[in-house]
Amino acid sequence: MALHHDIELEVKQGIARFTLNKSATHNALTLDMLRALDAGLAQLEAREDIRCIVFSSTSARFFCSGADIKEWGDIDPEKMGSLFIRAGNRVFRRIREMDVATIAVMSGHALGGGLELALACDLRYAAEGIKLGLPEASLGAIPGWLGAQRLYALAGAGRMHQLVMLGETITAQQALEWGIVQAVVAGEQLDAYVRGICARLSSRSPAALAVGKRLMRMIEPPALDVAHELAASVCKGTADAREGVAAFREKRPADFGRDRELAPPPARYRAE
Repeated sequence: MALHHDIELEVKQGIARFTLNKSATHNALTLDMLRALDAGLAQLEAREDIRCIVFSSTSARFFCSGADIKEWGDIDPEKMGSLFIRAGNRVFRRIREMDVATIAVMSGHALGGGLELALACDLRYAAEGIKLGLPEASLGAIPGWLGAQRLYALAGAGRMHQLVMLGETITAQQALEWGIVQAVVAGEQLDAYVRGICARLSSRSPAALAVGKRLMRMIEPPALDVAHELAASVCKGTADAREGVAAFREKRPADFGRDRELAPPPARYRAE
């Protein structure tokens, strides 16, 4: 069934699959796409025959490149938090709270919000040769959908700092070594491999999986989504954010003014 012109939802033998199909923009997530995912998850919550949920892409190049910069680049700072960040957090929280297993099948690169989407899932499987990363710092932005916190839970503070502060990408093999993905599989074998995982999950006790997921959620800190709304709004209002968006649109490296003269401190702080 078509949830949205860029997202398909298919259910077969208890396995639900969301497929991102927006290759022209590397599956960049828009507000409409987030709302469609939310609506699709709500439909699945009401069904008793669903045993696991898969998130995948039709592209071999990109699983998801993150939030659509062309869209959020024009949103004012307050709306960035209360609209765009809140919409993403609502969807990703819903993914976390599903009683059935959720799986990200990364056939292509997972960057920014695309990696955050994968991190919201219970299990992640990657194709050989793909890259994963949180490049928001190069755009004057932050990972706004709890990706940093979920990365911390999987890989620790040092790895989180490395990806968030440097904005660099890592290989699928590095992600496996860091505990971010469960397995790295040859691209042509990835779908078959995940079908096998889904079959194994379908043979497990639904009640045990649902209760187990609730127990695991108990260790997650509360209210972090609100903190992200505020942080993203503050960040969006800076000159750095304006430069980051402009540089993206003009296809050039961002210049965050490393060589500009700093404004003098207020008089009360100057040495006499």
